[in-house]
Amino acid sequence: MVKFKTLVNLTRINKPIGIFLLLWPTLCAIWLASGGIPNIKILIIFILGTILMRSAGCVANDLADRNLDSFVERTKNRPITSGLVSTKDAVILLLILLIFSFILVAQLNYLTIFISSAALLFSLTYPFTKRFFSIPQLYLGVTFGFGILMAFSAIQNTIPIEAQILFISNVFWVFAYDSHYAISDMEDDRKLNIHSAPLTFNNKTILMVTLSYLLMFLGLSIIGIMKEFTISFYVLLVLAIVVTMYGCFESRHMEPYKNFKAFLRNNYVGFIIFAGFFSQT
Repeated sequence: MVKFKTLVNLTRINKPIGIFLLLWPTLCAIWLASGGIPNIKILIIFILGTILMRSAGCVANDLADRNLDSFVERTKNRPITSGLVSTKDAVILLLILLIFSFILVAQLNYLTIFISSAALLFSLTYPFTKRFFSIPQLYLGVTFGFGILMAFSAIQNTIPIEAQILFISNVFWVFAYDSHYAISDMEDDRKLNIHSAPLTFNNKTILMVTLSYLLMFLGLSIIGIMKEFTISFYVLLVLAIVVTMYGCFESRHMEPYKNFKAFLRNNYVGFIIFAGFFSQT
């Protein structure tokens, strides 16, 4: 019998920052699509769905990387690689998580179910992109953005222009914070011939991260102008900009520890941006 604590480690429920980084843009989309306080059922479905799919993504990632993680300092003690969880048990857990996720999405409309199928495809294939795609952080950005599209489709049964802009803005955000994160693994990735944005852009990585943040904020500002948001939205947006730019400045020399700190601060960035959307209700 696999210990419960080991399964928790496999799904990374004990490290909820990944859940929050998925949840903040999804909540922004729910509030924006609803034009105010959302339907409580929709809200619960998306919160639970985010937790389940992030957990499923972690299991799928560890299954895909089970033969690589032992060569990376940060991942060598993960449950599958260390032998605490068998591949069979991990696959069973993944299927259970996906079944419960489907039960949730099945309560929504057909467009949302269709989009969720694409989201599942991207989630299961993302772990393999770093083997052949030079900037897997972009693929992750698309993968993490499906919650935005699903929120609009569930509430409005369409994907309006503001949803598309929010989706693209989120791609830039994910690229930025996951590039911070990937700097920690640069040396291990280079030895294993694994691709990442830092290995692709090298000493231009922080410049690309900074530009990505600015493009994200540009997209959010365009949404604010389109929806005629009040000054409180822009004040909070400026605060989020300050947090991201401080992280870029502090990590400009590509030190792994400082970049990891910059990555962690994105949880605050997401919360601040959501607070901006919430302030318009």
